[in-house]
Amino acid sequence: MKAAMERELSTLPSGYISKKIINKNEYYYLQKRVGSKIIGNYIPPEEVQQIEIQVARRKQLEKLIRELKINIKKIERVVK
Repeated sequence: MKAAMERELSTLPSGYISKKIINKNEYYYLQKRVGSKIIGNYIPPEEVQQIEIQVARRKQLEKLIRELKINIKKIERVVK
C-alpha cells in the first residue's frame, strides 16, 4: 500500500500554487523550494484547476504516508 502511494506521489507536482496580479491580470505559478531558492513555473489559465487538484492529492498522500510510517513503527514494537 505504501509503495503504491509513493509511486503515485512521484507523478504528482510538488510545491504550491501562487496567484500574482500584474497590470490587473491574474497569473498563476507553481512554486517550490529548491535548496534555498524558490522556483516558480507559470501555469496557463486552462491548467490551473487540474494542477490544484494534483497538488491537493499530493498533500493528502504525504499525510497518509506519514500516518502509515507511524502505524508501521507501532506494529513493529508490538510484534517484538
